[in-house]
Amino acid sequence: MRNRFAQLARLPKLPKLKVALFLGIILPAAALMSFGQGGTASDNVVIKAMNDELQRSVAELRLGNLDKPYFIQYVVHDEEEYSAEATFGALTSSDNSHRRYVQVQVRVGSYEFDNTEFVAAGSNGPSTGVLLSTVVDNDYDNLRHTLWLGTDSAYKQSVELLARKRAFIQNKIQEVQPPDFSKEGATQSISSSARGLDFDKAGMETRLREWSRIFREFPEIQTSNVRVIARLTHRYIVNNEGTATLQPTMIVSLEVSAGTQSSDGMRLSHTLPFNVRSVDQLPAAESIAQSIRQLAADLTSLRSAPVLDANYSGPVLMAGQASAEMFARILAPNLSGQRGPMLERQLQENNVSDLVDRMNRPVLPAYFSVFDDPAQLNSGDKSLIGYYPVDDQGIPSQRVSLIEDGLLKNMLMGRRPGKHRNQSNGHGRSGYPGREAAQIGNLFIAASEGKNYEELKQELIRLGSTEKLEYALIIKSVDSSGRGPIGTPILTYKVYMEDGREELVRGTSVRGLSVQSLRHIQGAGSDLFVANRLTGPRGTETPVSVIAPSVLLEEMELERPTGVQQKPALLSHPYFR
Repeated sequence: MRNRFAQLARLPKLPKLKVALFLGIILPAAALMSFGQGGTASDNVVIKAMNDELQRSVAELRLGNLDKPYFIQYVVHDEEEYSAEATFGALTSSDNSHRRYVQVQVRVGSYEFDNTEFVAAGSNGPSTGVLLSTVVDNDYDNLRHTLWLGTDSAYKQSVELLARKRAFIQNKIQEVQPPDFSKEGATQSISSSARGLDFDKAGMETRLREWSRIFREFPEIQTSNVRVIARLTHRYIVNNEGTATLQPTMIVSLEVSAGTQSSDGMRLSHTLPFNVRSVDQLPAAESIAQSIRQLAADLTSLRSAPVLDANYSGPVLMAGQASAEMFARILAPNLSGQRGPMLERQLQENNVSDLVDRMNRPVLPAYFSVFDDPAQLNSGDKSLIGYYPVDDQGIPSQRVSLIEDGLLKNMLMGRRPGKHRNQSNGHGRSGYPGREAAQIGNLFIAASEGKNYEELKQELIRLGSTEKLEYALIIKSVDSSGRGPIGTPILTYKVYMEDGREELVRGTSVRGLSVQSLRHIQGAGSDLFVANRLTGPRGTETPVSVIAPSVLLEEMELERPTGVQQKPALLSHPYFR
């Protein structure tokens, strides 16, 4: 956890240029900044250090007769974190940490064509600049020292990579490409720094013990864990376009997980996340306790449920949380207009979305509309963690209407231009500085012809009967930490055509579900489920929210379990011996 940024910051291995850099002190007009919204340059040491070193770099940073930088940006990522976890009533860890990283991005060339988004042969991925750890104290000189070192290294890498990229495309025939980087206006948004993680940690640890002790009421539960992570991040951005931002963000993630094993050896596990913006937004302690008891009861029931007896292909009702998780995994990534990088091994750039060429064509039934609105703090009585006023590239967030009456109308954009879209719409996001890409904030999936659960179930039975099936399936809960297109189905029920009774089954996995499958949704619920999710590698996650109704899919493929299961434990659980 502590070294996650260092482990990810692997830049392409390029020859080092052994030439000294000359840094001047002339201040260009673009770097003159005014500050507002809670802070000023004079009372913020971090911003002052970033701005002063930026002025020095943009003035005369140049290597011989090679390209001068056209864009320099500094990001300071300051992170305080508290974590603790408990199992079966006992605390297993408690930790506090404070880290600060500097990310330096130097672009050479021009907005139309620069050194970025090019994967050189033998490298792990496109260069994202230089990431260095720095002091957590607000020490002006030490911060400038780190920025100076990062700028020197980033510039040398950039001029080398630009030369390599130019050589690669020379004498190659290619279509006219969008610019490599969007030209945006300056943003000044300096929010007041948030107070540290000063909530009652001892009280939280007492709660963790109490919540984890609940699993001792369930003899069939073999493993359990209740963990909380509270992370306060201050993200500073300064660049030579005139942007200067400071955005504090706090995310509190309470995660409950448990596992058991059936009599035939099948291992079963489930994870229940509570992701909120502050400790005060967590559900009441008793409400969390009830959710933990329900999770344990569901796993206990699942342990003795029959295995899905055959592979299934037919209509499936995705209810509540299962539906929101499906949209988060299948639709949300395909709403990004982000272009992939140019690969030295081939000329084409890879698109990350399967929908990029379906503009103004149907992607959902006509009664669906989809929009993303990062400015929303709540949906009904549920808080949304996908809220942000300024994205991670320093661009103000925007509400974007994506799908209207089933037709794809727009895509989410960061500062990497895409097909027919050269500007950002405030959705450049990442928990890892320098790897920002177009992502959702608060994604709303709205249906104008919503039905209640019983109406959807009857429609499911009608579709199943038409297909001459003995039963159809309802998925009511999935484990979002699981693999597969929708995660791991946890609560899957057979619905018998004859009498509509529901029977819990275990061991199902989904295959073959794609964004194209969503065009064949046969019905939507009048309900809305809010899924507050953390996406990305653990420790560098991006907070997002997906708000979606239950949906009835015309066809989905589910597989029964295969392979040899491990034998159950030979002795009984020691708590219940």
